Amino acid sequence: MTWAKEFLKDLAPGWEGQAEGLVLSRNLARTNRGGAYLNLELGDRTGRLSAKVWDNAEELAETLAEGAVVRIRGRLESYRGAPQLVIREARRLPDSEVNLDDYLKAAARPEAEMKADLFRLISALEDDDYRRLTEAALAAPEVAGSFFRMPAAKNLHHAYLHGLLEHSLSVGRLAALAAGHYGGRLNAGLLVAGALLHDLGKVWEFSLPPRVDYTTLGRLQGHAVLGARFLRTLAGTLPGFPMEKIDLLEHLLLSHHGEPEFGASVRPQLLEALVLHQLDNLDAKVEAVDAFLDEGTDEEGWSAYHRLFGGYFRRTPNPAAGPPPNPSPGPPPDLGEKRPAQAGREAQKPAPPARAGGNQTGRLFDY
Repeated sequence: MTWAKEFLKDLAPGWEGQAEGLVLSRNLARTNRGGAYLNLELGDRTGRLSAKVWDNAEELAETLAEGAVVRIRGRLESYRGAPQLVIREARRLPDSEVNLDDYLKAAARPEAEMKADLFRLISALEDDDYRRLTEAALAAPEVAGSFFRMPAAKNLHHAYLHGLLEHSLSVGRLAALAAGHYGGRLNAGLLVAGALLHDLGKVWEFSLPPRVDYTTLGRLQGHAVLGARFLRTLAGTLPGFPMEKIDLLEHLLLSHHGEPEFGASVRPQLLEALVLHQLDNLDAKVEAVDAFLDEGTDEEGWSAYHRLFGGYFRRTPNPAAGPPPNPSPGPPPDLGEKRPAQAGREAQKPAPPARAGGNQTGRLFDY
């Protein structure tokens, strides 16, 4: 009997059968009575699902290891209004049966299109030094093998294949627009090069898919420091490269998180650094909220409560863009509780997480 593959987004409460997914997270826990169970999150290119293993949890824990692609048998149930997959059986698929493109969400635009746009932006740089440094950085073997495929973050914004390319291109385009808008007040070459390379260090900060996580070096130093160090070393190998220019570019990388409490080594002290910080922040938050809205809305179009942003969101109809995407029936369980009715919304919303010294809508996550 032939088994027809089903993607996670196609499953609805009441479904029972076999499905496949990449284990994104796994935690072995204990009930109040001491019994073992597993909390999991499974994903494929269409989305993510919360999952549980109640029976034989310890025996299945090794099979359901993070980063494994598994075929499971179980039933999709509803828990507190959100879908939850209850797994009864599981087996790990051998590499020969796995096409990772089926299990990893990817950017909507093809990689080749985004790369072409990126290199056109680089070619348009009028500063020869910043142009050749940017070209050399993206052509370096230790960068080229990862930069164009990696997510931009572990969670929340551009957290999918080619996300780093998509985010870098987007911030680079915004930088070019800002440079044109402000004219001679900004050094366009410095700003656009900094925008394209600001997250370069993420090729060392994160492990490669399928299991994207912080490397030891990434935890110890962070992508801003790793990227700045790489560019300084690389600039030293380019004949005649003015080292005062690498000083300026390095400052943009080290300050692009804005504040030390959000990962910046220094605060922005150049106009170009200030602009880059704001554009990076803008692009990451627009993508994060847009993705959150795609997870599901209520009958009035409102999202669930977003704990990190401390509020609800609604997508404004845009006639020029056509109809909005058809969302799934509801958000995943870890994104916040369902938006309450209008009259009691403010009274019922959960309190945002405490953050010592900083505003709640500042640098909320990996950029």
